[in-house]
Amino acid sequence: MDHRAGTHPERVALLVRGGGSVTYGQWRASAVRAAHGLARAGVRPGDRVALLFTNQEWERYAVAFMAVQYAGAVALAVREDHSATDTARLVELADARTALRGAARPAVPGLTDLLLDHLLLDRLTGATGPADGDAPGEPPHRPAPEDPAQIIGTSGTTGAPKGVLAAHASLTAGQVLNPRPRPYAHSSHALHAFPIGTNAAQVVLVSALTGHPTTVCLPRFDAEEFARTVAELAVGTVFLVPSMAVELVNSKVAERHDLTGILLVSCSAAALPGPVAAALAGALPKATVVNTYTSAEASPAQISTIVDATRPGSVGRPADPADLRILDPDGRPVPPGATGDIWLRQPGPPRRYIGAGAPGGAVFQDGWVRMGDLGRLDPDGHLYLVDRESDIIKSGALKVSTLRIEEVLHEHPRVADAAALGVPHPVMGSVPVAAVVPAAGGLDLDDLRLFLAARLSRPELPVRILLTDTLPRNPSGKVVKHLLRARFDTPQAAPAAGPAPGTPTELALAALWRRVLGRPVRSVEEEFFAAGGDSFRAVQLAAAVSAEFGAAAGTALVFERPSLRAQAAWLDAPGRRAGTAGDGDASEAGGEVSPFLAELRAQAHDLPLTSQQENFLRWSAEAPGRDAGTVTVQFRVTGALQPELLGRAVLEVVRRHPALRTSFPPVAGRPGIVRAVLHPEPRADITLLDLDGADDARVSTVLIAERDRLTDLAREPLTRLLVASRGPADHIVMLGVHHMVSDGWSLGVVLQDLGIAYSALRRRRPVPAPRPGTGYRELVADANARWPASRAHFTRALAGAPAALDPFPGRRQARTLLTDAQEFTVPPARAEALRERAAELGATSFLAVAAVWSAVLAEHGGSSDLVLMTPVPGRTTPESERTVGCFVQSLLLRVDTSGAPGHAELIDRMRRTYLAALDHQLYPFAEFSPQAPFAAWIRYESWNAPAQLPGLPCAPWDLPRSNTAPLPMPEGDLHVPELMAAEQPDGSLRCWLRYNTHAFDVETISTLREAFEAGLAAVTGG
Repeated sequence: MDHRAGTHPERVALLVRGGGSVTYGQWRASAVRAAHGLARAGVRPGDRVALLFTNQEWERYAVAFMAVQYAGAVALAVREDHSATDTARLVELADARTALRGAARPAVPGLTDLLLDHLLLDRLTGATGPADGDAPGEPPHRPAPEDPAQIIGTSGTTGAPKGVLAAHASLTAGQVLNPRPRPYAHSSHALHAFPIGTNAAQVVLVSALTGHPTTVCLPRFDAEEFARTVAELAVGTVFLVPSMAVELVNSKVAERHDLTGILLVSCSAAALPGPVAAALAGALPKATVVNTYTSAEASPAQISTIVDATRPGSVGRPADPADLRILDPDGRPVPPGATGDIWLRQPGPPRRYIGAGAPGGAVFQDGWVRMGDLGRLDPDGHLYLVDRESDIIKSGALKVSTLRIEEVLHEHPRVADAAALGVPHPVMGSVPVAAVVPAAGGLDLDDLRLFLAARLSRPELPVRILLTDTLPRNPSGKVVKHLLRARFDTPQAAPAAGPAPGTPTELALAALWRRVLGRPVRSVEEEFFAAGGDSFRAVQLAAAVSAEFGAAAGTALVFERPSLRAQAAWLDAPGRRAGTAGDGDASEAGGEVSPFLAELRAQAHDLPLTSQQENFLRWSAEAPGRDAGTVTVQFRVTGALQPELLGRAVLEVVRRHPALRTSFPPVAGRPGIVRAVLHPEPRADITLLDLDGADDARVSTVLIAERDRLTDLAREPLTRLLVASRGPADHIVMLGVHHMVSDGWSLGVVLQDLGIAYSALRRRRPVPAPRPGTGYRELVADANARWPASRAHFTRALAGAPAALDPFPGRRQARTLLTDAQEFTVPPARAEALRERAAELGATSFLAVAAVWSAVLAEHGGSSDLVLMTPVPGRTTPESERTVGCFVQSLLLRVDTSGAPGHAELIDRMRRTYLAALDHQLYPFAEFSPQAPFAAWIRYESWNAPAQLPGLPCAPWDLPRSNTAPLPMPEGDLHVPELMAAEQPDGSLRCWLRYNTHAFDVETISTLREAFEAGLAAVTGG
């Protein structure tokens, strides 16, 4: 300051558009004079002084700021738009006792009020130097570098603003005296419209002190006025935030004003979307666009980069790579490509929050600043922002980036501005929504949704898009998302405005929505996910639409066209409702209906057989002694459980579900052929054991023996309860239902019903009637009605598929099956990186895991053609969710790894294969399983249904994933190891490789496991 005032006192330092100006000579002289005035008013070094100026008083604010520095005090710049509450909070945090203000700002109660003009005796305006011959003299105080200089408020986008204290050496870090730099020397004028009190404004204030050009201050940003100023003053440098860049692009001011003088655009405060940067560069062809990444907490630490179209989304890399860290939650560096917390090293004295209880330790550590953003590095060290940590949408098991959604929204030519955020959802936790400002001329929402569906993964697709004229922004130009969130209705709130369903298609579709969602639809503008839908119910709606309208509606219909109006328009398109005709032509082709299946279906069953029951019976008939096994759950009760009462509750549950009262006696003279017989009274095998003092190993041995014992399907009850009591308040419970009459989903229903029945019996109350659902017979009939179209799909998909991966190195010939499992864990950071990478590719974690495992199997077996098999619930209607039975479907997925595809390509192939199979999941599996008898099993559990007995503490009881009962394999076992993965509460993936101990050595399994882990690392960049 002293240097510029001494060498160029006549040069204009600051010019306020439509207001005053100040030269360097005036600036110093007035600041020194005001500093002495502050000292006379009792301001002492270290005191905190609140600066209250409007944005029209920028030149006065600049004088006041330097006056506070010359007085040795600490400047607290209070934004013009701050509420009285926020102002009072900052003043209290700063412990400010004095306010120095301009004439246009009101006084703040409780502060000693000083007017700048009174201190200057009104000599600031109109003078070119010290007035009346007064020599400016020396300031009353010369602060040391480590002394506090200013307090600046944070942006407040996620809540109340905090105050950040900076020392003088922090403000001047990087500045040198000899040779003194002259930044922006290519410009005679540099233009900004930053509000006083923002970190961006502080940056341009320092630029005004040290840079070559006159700093021009626009009190408020207006694209037209901004462009007019550029043209009139031949501005060479402009300072922007992304919202200003968006407005400049959308307003097309470059077509009306000469902006060719702009040679440098410096953008900061938030991530500049790639499409906006590209459009800005196109509008200003001579300009270099620079994006700067910093914050009020981190400044002067920053990363600046020239926007590079070859690295879209990158905010650059630091001059010294050692100044940037990406760390996991435990403070360990993450590998390139993995996501973690961004930390910047701060030059000069570290900054800190002011006020007691401020969360400084989580942000400022040993000269490092945690930015509050998640990011990743590419192999060359370039930083990419994933999202603001507080903005990340945790939707189910996935974390969705709002920056990614906003980037794609800005790519649409009819979107002027956009913001994405998460809103609460009763099932997924949170789901993404978007607020969009349409470009002039309007925006077709259906067109936008199709545009997004082609570029975003399904978890990233906004479940609701709100059109708005403006987005709420703070003075730094950042969207205040907690204010924007209030504009979105919750799923239980009032429906979207618009006409009621009126056409025959709309009315029929609205009835389906009500059936799936359980609530009426009052407007054609309502959107499925905003009304409470989720991905599971999207499958149900797609199936219902296909059945109702005879159209080949997949789940893509729901995700890409979430509004009822858009779905109805799709259904009314010419020829749409003939969409299943092609499948119908091939309905008799496909899996062969063997004589065994034909005879089995011809029996007079009391309950019709499901697709999976047919397959179990076919498989068992091939080798007597085979058993499909029992589906079990184990849990420990540490409370006063009444085992006998629990046994009565089990019988009550069996009474309510016909499948649990079924047995399968053989048909005389027909080997392997059985009849399904429904028993009128409930039966259950109930075992109550006194294992007083038994250790965990002893209890697990008892449970495993019960789990693995074979069952006589003709004579024994197919529901089992075992309670091993080690004391009055220590009981281990195993509930098991044979797989012939149950699946994993059904066991969850049985558990819920068991808790309700036990609670009612314990209170001596009637057991409540079960919630209504689809009848067992009706559900089987509905599934069988879908077989023709599904036959056609699987006929095409499996034509010529290999029966097994053969040869497969390390596999021996085996005639019996006895399983063991090798367990390992994918740690939380790696599992999270996998979810994020899968989401980027429009896939789920399961599909990424399946793709990696397929690649491992293909490479090990030397074959690019293989078949995976994975279970799905087989329940495509909401009414079917409460029906107990063996409805699980085993999807056969033909995987093509030819051409050495990269992981992204292979995941995309897997996604397309899986979604097509999912849309045809109701198929006669027993007809197709012989075509791939040794398909590679993969199971992925992304949710758990914990056992709960109301009023009693319950916890899971884990058992090994091995099997103790050998099964015959007369044709020889050509299976490969089965991969099982289960998501854990801490975000990790608990995995097992389950294998036949008679066919494989442990070394081979270890080799496959290591290859799988290496594949996951390659996908996640680790």
